[in-house]
Amino acid sequence: MKQFSIIIFFISGIFFTQAQSDTTNLEEIRLKTSLDIEKSYQSASNISLLEREELLQSNQTTITPILNKIPGVYMQQGGVNTTKINIRGIGARAQFETNRLKLYLNNIPLSTANGTSILHDIDLTTLSGVKVIKGPQATKYGAGLGGVIQLNSVLEDHTYANSEILFGSYALLKQNFSLNVSEGNKKVNLTYNNLSSGGFRDNSNYQRESYFLNSEWQISEASKLQLVGQVVQLKGFIPSSLSRTDLEEDPTQAAFTWGQARGYESYTRGIFGLNFSTQLSSSITQNTSVFTNIRDAYEPRPFDILDEKNTGVGLRHTSEIEFNLFGRLSNLTLGGEFLRDDFDVSTFDNLYQQNEGRGALQGDLFSNLSQVRQYIEGFVTLDMPLSNRLDVKFGLATNKTFYDIEDLFSTPENSQTGEYDYDQVWLPNLVGTYNLKENQKLTASISRGFSVPTVEQSLTEDGTFNTRLQPEVGWNYELGYKAKWFKDQLLTEVNAYYMDVQNLLVARRVAEDQFVGINAGSTSHPGIEFSVKSNLNIQSWLTMQPYFNGSFNFYEFDEFTDQGTSYDGNQLTGVPSEQFSFGVDSQVGTHFFFYFQTNAVSEIPVNDSNSVYAESYAFSNLKAEYRLSLFNAITARFNFGVNNLFNEKYSSSIVTNAVGFGGSEPRYFYPGEPRNYFGSVGLQYMF
Repeated sequence: MKQFSIIIFFISGIFFTQAQSDTTNLEEIRLKTSLDIEKSYQSASNISLLEREELLQSNQTTITPILNKIPGVYMQQGGVNTTKINIRGIGARAQFETNRLKLYLNNIPLSTANGTSILHDIDLTTLSGVKVIKGPQATKYGAGLGGVIQLNSVLEDHTYANSEILFGSYALLKQNFSLNVSEGNKKVNLTYNNLSSGGFRDNSNYQRESYFLNSEWQISEASKLQLVGQVVQLKGFIPSSLSRTDLEEDPTQAAFTWGQARGYESYTRGIFGLNFSTQLSSSITQNTSVFTNIRDAYEPRPFDILDEKNTGVGLRHTSEIEFNLFGRLSNLTLGGEFLRDDFDVSTFDNLYQQNEGRGALQGDLFSNLSQVRQYIEGFVTLDMPLSNRLDVKFGLATNKTFYDIEDLFSTPENSQTGEYDYDQVWLPNLVGTYNLKENQKLTASISRGFSVPTVEQSLTEDGTFNTRLQPEVGWNYELGYKAKWFKDQLLTEVNAYYMDVQNLLVARRVAEDQFVGINAGSTSHPGIEFSVKSNLNIQSWLTMQPYFNGSFNFYEFDEFTDQGTSYDGNQLTGVPSEQFSFGVDSQVGTHFFFYFQTNAVSEIPVNDSNSVYAESYAFSNLKAEYRLSLFNAITARFNFGVNNLFNEKYSSSIVTNAVGFGGSEPRYFYPGEPRNYFGSVGLQYMF
């Protein structure tokens, strides 16, 4: 990995021969202003934006509390490397990963061809903002059912070097070094991060090393070339979930078998993308991306050892054309995306019980599958004003997913080697926006999306591939209202929606910590979301931005029968019915910043029969920052924060439909961290 940092800096040397020598005044941190409120007002009703200042309000190890500010989004975190996100209930029944939504960095897909996304690999210091599109309205990104999370990376117009060290409870230590160079028509940002933590639970040590490159070359007035690359090396031990008794008696313990096996996951992951954009004329813009991702993972678990290798390549293109239609300026977008992933999945016996307490010991191979999964998507959108007040957007996307399996282990009689595919789907989208008044607007939409089963969901208990699984499909109906008040100092938003999902993919537990995917009926997803945020200039030296966001949902199973038991009418498993986030961001003078946030979540059903619930909870985070300039060119930053300020006991993640084996209690719950502290010191030098 050290050699990779040398290569990155060598590449940057090709782009840039010298740094700027002018001393530039430092840019102060800027809290939300009326410009940010205007930006949120102009965005679509199902789109939420997070600025860089918000992303860095946590201890930088996780985006979870920040992402959970967004109504309709619920991110669970069982550990630094065990996260999952659901949007409006889509993805709630995933066990240990995020699926059914798409993740992009700039214009580069981070999701695999089966929809699996890893967000916790992306260090927050490398991001300039996050956009979340909820539901299947993101036609320009293809065929997602849950939605899209788009990450934008840092690349600034001035030259600086930045270093920061962060420390905290449970042996938390994070080192961050970055260099941003801007000269003429070229920019480059290089970032190195090293994050380690002992964790508050047994068997929860974590180590991640990350290298990140973002660069841009303005080839001409009309053309621009961008290069993005990241390499991550990670090893995280897994304490796994606990029963309710263990959760209440000692939440610091690891699950017995995971502690005995010293289970962990380890992988090296690389993402590289090249994006070329050009303005062909005053009315035509084109954007083309080529990209690749590589992942080599090894995960010793109590019941087996999983060895995975994944190599992906892809291409994405969009063309935007502005033209007059019936005397009004309209916008037409045409595009497509192709992605191919090669998966090699092997499982071995784990003989840890014979290894005298030293952890995993690889035994015999008992499954070996190679799968090539690829999809082709096409999409078109037409944004057309029908009057001064009414704007209509038509969209249509299509997806064709197919895969080849090579079974390298089974006998010829049982081999699954062959070619398979899912039916081609057509996904229409219609959105209408009506401006009631100058500062009020109403939006209505109808859209359709789908999501394919992941590789992990498709594996049966004996390691073979379930070729009978079908993708989830669903229609979404939505009505939204936005308004600005008091000279654009207050923004209010309300959205009501209804989504019905067919071919519901659920996880059936077949052994301890082992699940298989099945199609088991349909669900309905009605809900209401609201958001209120303001910018208050109380005094010349005091600015405050309070906010209050929330969601109410009424998700339930319409038709769902599993192993002869009907769960029709039950509440959807794994989703809270109410969720709220409120807090305040403050600036005192020009140097002191204060952030306070509370996330509150109602009880969550953890099994399909709704007989067991995770308890409701509310936890608060607090952070203070002091920033000052030294010698004109140097800025010093001092941060101190407290997570879970009131030491709330809660479950930060759950495992749905856990089953106890051998007379043991089901292990549904991941305990949340108790009160913990962190602080950091950073220096920035402007060239």
